Amino acid sequence: MEKNAYLACLLDFYGPLLTPRQQDLLHLRAEEDLSLSEIAQALCVSRQAVSDGLRAAEARLLQLEDKLGLYARHDRMAQQVQRAVRALRQGEQQEALSILMSMEREEEYGI
Repeated sequence: MEKNAYLACLLDFYGPLLTPRQQDLLHLRAEEDLSLSEIAQALCVSRQAVSDGLRAAEARLLQLEDKLGLYARHDRMAQQVQRAVRALRQGEQQEALSILMSMEREEEYGI
C-alpha cells in the first residue's frame, strides 16, 4: 500500500491519540496530498517544522500500530469477510461457515 494511503488509514484509527497539530499535519500530507512547502505555507511555519512534525507524527502512528495492531486486525477481518462472501457466492456454504467460525474465535479469544 502506498505510504500516504497507509498513513491515512492509521490516522483514521489512531488520530485522536495524536496532538491536534500532528493530526493537522498528517491530514494535509496523507489525505490532501500537499507538499511540505504547501503545508508550511498554509500553516505559516517553516518547511523544516513541517518535516519534523510529520516525522514525529508518523513515528507515533507506526508505534501505536505496532503495539495495538488495530489496523492490521481490521484488514485481516475485512479479507476474511471477502473470502466468506466469495465462498457463499460460489455455493460453498461449509467453507463460508468455517471462515466465519474462525473469525468468531479470533474475536472471542483476541487471537
